[in-house]
Amino acid sequence: MFSNQTILTSTLQIQPSPNLTWVACYDDVLQCALFQVPIDYSDASSGTLSIAMTKYPASASSLESPEMILYNPGGPGISGVDIVVSAGSILSAVFGPQFDVVSFDVRGTGHSTPRYEFFLNEAERNVWLGDPRKESPAATPDMIPSLWANARTLGMLARDRDVNGILPFAGSDMIARDMLSMVEAAGQEKLLYYGISYGTVLGSTFATIYPDRVERMILDGVLDMEGYYAGDGRNEVVDSDKTLQAFFDSCFAAGPDICAYYSSSPAAIEDRLNALYITIKDSPVGVYSSSSPYYGLVDYPTLKRAVRVALYNPYTSFAPLAQGLADLENGNGTTIYGLQVEGSEPSACGAAEYSNDWEANHAVTCGDGEEVTDNVEDLKKYWEETKDISTLADAALAQRIMCSGWKVHREGRFLGPVGANTSFPILLIGNTADPVTPLSAAKKTSTAFPGSVVLTLDTPGHTSVITTSFCLYEYIGAYFANGTLPEKGTVCEVDATIFPAV
Repeated sequence: MFSNQTILTSTLQIQPSPNLTWVACYDDVLQCALFQVPIDYSDASSGTLSIAMTKYPASASSLESPEMILYNPGGPGISGVDIVVSAGSILSAVFGPQFDVVSFDVRGTGHSTPRYEFFLNEAERNVWLGDPRKESPAATPDMIPSLWANARTLGMLARDRDVNGILPFAGSDMIARDMLSMVEAAGQEKLLYYGISYGTVLGSTFATIYPDRVERMILDGVLDMEGYYAGDGRNEVVDSDKTLQAFFDSCFAAGPDICAYYSSSPAAIEDRLNALYITIKDSPVGVYSSSSPYYGLVDYPTLKRAVRVALYNPYTSFAPLAQGLADLENGNGTTIYGLQVEGSEPSACGAAEYSNDWEANHAVTCGDGEEVTDNVEDLKKYWEETKDISTLADAALAQRIMCSGWKVHREGRFLGPVGANTSFPILLIGNTADPVTPLSAAKKTSTAFPGSVVLTLDTPGHTSVITTSFCLYEYIGAYFANGTLPEKGTVCEVDATIFPAV
């Protein structure tokens, strides 16, 4: 169809349009668009935003215009454009080749323009992110005063650097309205949707505001919606220790030849890790290797973050975590440091010079919820009420601190609760041990949407996309194709192994 046209290498080369005009991009299969939407739907003079979109076209549809499934990979701020470029064929195989698979970079992020920018350039951004006193996803109580002070500084910086005036319109209700515009521009009456992690907030918000516009909706790795809109992440970490236990159990089951952190029992592996925490508190390890791009310091917060990050995907991270912990005991922190580093490499797909998903997390998450006005004493009390939920509950504290300094909140924004009688029942997916979106959150959210069903995937890790499950794929395909829901209480097994034999 596009064989005689130039194949673009960046969405930035596309002319924005409110008509969802697709052009060839990246290869001879994919198509892209820059979809123009209002900054503020209630004010025609507010200006416009350009939403970058990428489509993996249907390959087995009898329709001239196949229905599209909108896919959101989470974040908020993970690039949907990049996901379709790298994995569009996989998504198509799972969802069904009769559908167009379409994803997008939510307003203000990634390839979409203008973007949320707190810093003048990447160097300034890296100076901020490189200072653990300013931003720590593994906060400790002694860090509360400095982290709170810096959260307030960042909040003022973000507010005053918002030269495009878009931060007040970063919320999930605005993104949901963008999705409705996409559906209408595509000539569809209702939304077909698959949302991952934060994408479940977006999907639930859409289903609450536009319940009659839901044709199919899958929410995978469901956040605690009540806590999300209240600015309270405590219920998100309730299964973190359960996921960490899976590391101890699977390492022991794998044996000493496969798991580098093996000990005589799962409990012994746990004791070994706890002893390492104490050692690193007293004696941080410097990191430098001429063969590694990473250098820095492994201290206690860094180690905690590396462990937490590894819990997201046991199938790819447990083996390097085990090796990294063993190395760290011997004074080598390179692997552990590499596990927790967030890259700022330029996108291969032509995004701006660095990803701004960190900025998006602040703008959307903190802008969405109830305003958090905690001071240092409030945050210390919050920690006392939170610390016993999980050994990794510091992640909830870090999120609370982050939002305590946020200054931009739009009047009239959607604050929940989620829930509605949708025009078609929703399918929710939850893992048996997820470090940030526990199965209990999926079950709780399901009660707010009559007729919805929770499908359980028997695996540790964050969302179903981390592993392979042909059982799950069959249910997803059947749901999108003909609306078939699994029986309540259905559990799918995985077709993969943690610590596979080498």
